[in-house]
Amino acid sequence: MNDNRIPGSMARAGVLLVAALLAGCGPESTSLVRGDQLWADSAYDRAIAEYRLALRETDNDERVVARLAHAYAVTGQFDQAHRYYEELLKRAPEYTDQAVYDYMLIAARSRARGDRFGMANAVDAASELRPGLPLGETSAALARYYAQTGDAERAVDFFERALAEAPADSIPALLFELGSVQESRGNCAEAIAAFNAYRTRAPRGPRADEARWHVGNCSFEVGRDALAENRHADALRAFDTVIRLGVPQNLVDQAWFERGELLLRQGRRDEALEAYYRVLERNPGRSNQLTQRAQRRIDELRFGPSGTSFPPAG
Repeated sequence: MNDNRIPGSMARAGVLLVAALLAGCGPESTSLVRGDQLWADSAYDRAIAEYRLALRETDNDERVVARLAHAYAVTGQFDQAHRYYEELLKRAPEYTDQAVYDYMLIAARSRARGDRFGMANAVDAASELRPGLPLGETSAALARYYAQTGDAERAVDFFERALAEAPADSIPALLFELGSVQESRGNCAEAIAAFNAYRTRAPRGPRADEARWHVGNCSFEVGRDALAENRHADALRAFDTVIRLGVPQNLVDQAWFERGELLLRQGRRDEALEAYYRVLERNPGRSNQLTQRAQRRIDELRFGPSGTSFPPAG
């Protein structure tokens, strides 16, 4: 679905509505007849004024309310259209398709002119009437809107909907954006899945290196969380991922050190010693606290000074 198209069932509802407008309701309301004539001549504002008079003349006839709601929708006045549709649907739910059609019309036009707030309001109104309504490209536009406004939960929902409907060439970019939103929420496991899916689909894509960095960064966070929960095997796998990817550079040294600590807990001292040596190799100056800690571990493993307390095995 491009910017200015809406699903076929709703389009048919719109065609039927236009036919009804042109046909009129009969001679019982002069204002209604004038309104229909003005509408046919594209004099929309004047038609709306006549329809408002016709409401009083017909005691809020449903057909007049339907015309007025549609007229406000076509002229881009969402709040007024929504107000009259809410009133109409309480009495005549058979107009639901017409309302959904009009809301999606407003959404498409709002999107085309860059009014994402208006687009979101209109889609919300349509989706309330028709949950699960196919949105096409609008799903991705809404996902980006909610991501930028800080509503990560709704952004994730719309990114997932967009992925289900998007053409194949659009999927890598959506996966990267979904990963970014998940990472911002602290959902690193979900972020890793999305970034890795991007890397699989676009191994030489424009953001492949950036995706790799994010996988490394999130893997380190997953490792820290696993350590805090004493899930040592999971932590080791996560730190090994950081080491394998080699990014972020500032976390690789820490990942090597944590690998050494985990291996030492398992009684795998030779492997732990190698991990500590890798920390020193990556920092020949050996001036920071991490290299000093690694050097102490090496000395303890090699010389075993009295009073040394190693992390418990197992």
